[in-house]
Amino acid sequence: MSLVINHNMMAMNATRNLNESYGKLATSTRRLSSGLRVGTAADDAAGLAMRELMRADIKTLGQGLRNANDGISMIQTADGALGVIDAKLIRMKELAEQASTDTYTDVQRKMIDQEYQLMAKEITRIAEDTDFNSRKLLAGTGLPIYNQESQAVDTAPSIINRGDVEGNVETWEASNNGITTNSVVSTAATGTTYSVSGDIESYGNAAGSAGAVTFTQTNRSGLAIANAVTLATDPTADTNAITHNTVTGAIATTAGAATIASSIPAFTYGSATNQITSYTVESLTPPATTWTDITPAPAGNVSTAAGDSLRITATLADGSTVRDTITNVTGGVLRATDNNNGTVTLDSTTGSSTQFSVQSEIIGTKTFNFTTKTGTQVSNTVTTGYDDPTTPANENITSSTFTHNTKSGEIELEKEATIESTASATFGDVNNIPESIKVEVFDEATKSWVEQPLVQGANYKSLDIDPSVKSFRVTTDYGDGKKTRDTISNNTNGTFTIKEQTDPATNLANGVGFELVQTTGGEASSTQLDVKSDDLVVVNIHFGSGNTDADSYDTAINQVTAKALGVGNDAGDSVATRDEAKQALENLTEAIRRKDEVRAEIGSTQNRLSATIENVSIQQENLQASESRISDVDVATEMTEFNKTQIMTNAAVSMLAQANSLPQMAQKLIDGR
Repeated sequence: MSLVINHNMMAMNATRNLNESYGKLATSTRRLSSGLRVGTAADDAAGLAMRELMRADIKTLGQGLRNANDGISMIQTADGALGVIDAKLIRMKELAEQASTDTYTDVQRKMIDQEYQLMAKEITRIAEDTDFNSRKLLAGTGLPIYNQESQAVDTAPSIINRGDVEGNVETWEASNNGITTNSVVSTAATGTTYSVSGDIESYGNAAGSAGAVTFTQTNRSGLAIANAVTLATDPTADTNAITHNTVTGAIATTAGAATIASSIPAFTYGSATNQITSYTVESLTPPATTWTDITPAPAGNVSTAAGDSLRITATLADGSTVRDTITNVTGGVLRATDNNNGTVTLDSTTGSSTQFSVQSEIIGTKTFNFTTKTGTQVSNTVTTGYDDPTTPANENITSSTFTHNTKSGEIELEKEATIESTASATFGDVNNIPESIKVEVFDEATKSWVEQPLVQGANYKSLDIDPSVKSFRVTTDYGDGKKTRDTISNNTNGTFTIKEQTDPATNLANGVGFELVQTTGGEASSTQLDVKSDDLVVVNIHFGSGNTDADSYDTAINQVTAKALGVGNDAGDSVATRDEAKQALENLTEAIRRKDEVRAEIGSTQNRLSATIENVSIQQENLQASESRISDVDVATEMTEFNKTQIMTNAAVSMLAQANSLPQMAQKLIDGR
C-alpha cells in the first residue's frame, strides 16, 4: 500500500469496524437494560407484528376473565333473589295446604288468603327490583308483548295464558242431555215368565194363554220409546215368547203371533241452561237413500208420514251434538216442534203396528283456546263420539270430561277422544319492532337445536317447517337483551310457515315483524299442540379475544313475577275457598317447577362460566409464554454477545489510534529533505 496523506485508509477501516462494533454494543446494552429482544421494528419486523397482536389478545383475554367473573356475580345475584322467591313459594304452598282443609271456614280462609296474596306481591317486587349494574334480571322484557285489548280476547271464549295464567284450569263435560242411558222399564202380565240378561230382555207365556208386556227403552240422548207387546193364544205350541234387544230396539217373536204398539212420548232437545245453538230435521222415504231437510221454521213444526224415517240433529250450547235416527216407522206419525225458546220437542202422534227402532249418537265437541304471553294463539278442538251404537263396549259411555290446563297446555281426557290443534302467531308490531328473528328445529339424532335461515322469495323471506319436525322454536330479538321465545311441540303432523311481514296492508307497522301460520295439518291427534312461551332477559357474556360465536354466549333468564309463575291475584289464583286452595296447590307445584327451570338454567351457566374462566386463564398463560419467546431477551446469549462486541470495540479503538499515527511517517519524509 502506498504511503499517502489525503486518505488514511487504515484509519477509515478501523473507524468503520469501530462503529459497527459500537452499534452492536449499543444494541446489546439496550436489550440487556430493557429485557426485550425486540425493542424496535428493526430488531425483528415480523416478530414485532406478532408480538403486538399477542399483547392485544393477552390484554383482551385478561378483561374477558374479568367479564366472566362479573357474569358469575350477576348470576349469583339472580340466584340469590330466586332463593328468596323459593322461600315465598314454599310458604304460599303451606298456606294453600292450610286453606284446603275443612277445619277452617271461608272467613278464616280469607284471612289466610291475605298473607297468600302478600307473598305473591313480594315475589313480583323481588322479580321487578332485582338488578345488576342497572340491568333488571328477573322482570322479563318489560314489553307489552301481548296486548289484551288489541287482541280482543275478552270477547272470545278463550283462556288467557300470557305465561302468566288467567284461569288456570277449564273443565268441560260432554253430556248426553242429562238423561241416563239405556234404562229399561218392563211391565209383565200376571202368570207370565220374565227374565233380564244385560241388554237382552225376554218374555213368554204358557201354551194356550195370551199375555202382554211393555218394554220402555231410553236411548243415549234420553229419547224414550214405549213398546207395548201382546202375544196371542197359540194352542199348537208349548209357549209363546218374545226377545227384546235394548241395544238395537229390535223385537223378535219365537212362537205364535204378536202385535206391537210403539210410541215416543214428548222428548225435548235442549234446556234453559243448555239451549240448542242449531238443529236440523231430515226425512227419508223408502226406497230413497237421500235424506231431505224438513227443518221447521221458527215456532213451527213438521210431521213425517207413516213408513218414513226421521233424523233430528241438535247442537247444544255446551258443544255437544245429539242425533237420533228413527227407522222402521210403519204406522206412526212423528212430529218435531220448535218451541222458539232454544229447545225442540220430538213426539209421535199415533201408535204403530211395529215398534220404532232408534239409533242415537252423541258427539261432544269443545274448542279450548289459549294465548301465550308472546301472543301465540293455540286452538285445540276436542271431539268425542260413538263409533257404533250397537257396540256394547260403547253403550256405557254416557259422557266425556276434559280438563284443559293452560299452564302446561295439556288436555286430560277421561274418555276416548280426538284433538285437533292449530297455532298461529305474530311477532312484533308498530310499537315493538323486532330487530331479528331466529328459527331453530330440534335434531333428534344429535339432540341439539339447529338454526334454519329464512329464504328470500319474490316479496318476502319465509321458511316452511316440515311435518317431520316434531319440535321447533322461534326467538324474536327486540334489542337491548330483550327476547321472546316460543317452543312448539308439533305432534299433529302439521306444516308451519314462518313469514317475514312485508305487506303494507297488514297491521304490523306496514311490514315490520314476522308471522307464524299453520298452513296444513291440524289433524286428529291423541295429544294437543303444545307451545311453551318464554319472556327473556338475555345478557351476552363476552370473554374471548375475537368476535366469533365461540367467544361469548348468552345467559337467558326467564321472567319470574308472580303472574308469570301463575300464582296470586294477577294470575287468578287464590286460597279464599277450599276448592280454590286445592287448585292453588297445583298452581304452586307448577310455579316451583317453573322457578326451578330458571335456577337450573342460570346454575348451569355459572358452572359453564367457571369452566370458561379456567380455559381462558390457560389460554392467556400460553399466549403470554409465546409472546415472551418472541419479545424477551435471552440474557445468557446476549451477555456473550455483549462481551464479544465490547472486546471488538476496545480493539477497534486501539487500532484506530495506531492508524491515526501512520500519517506522521509521511511528515518525517517531508521534513528530511
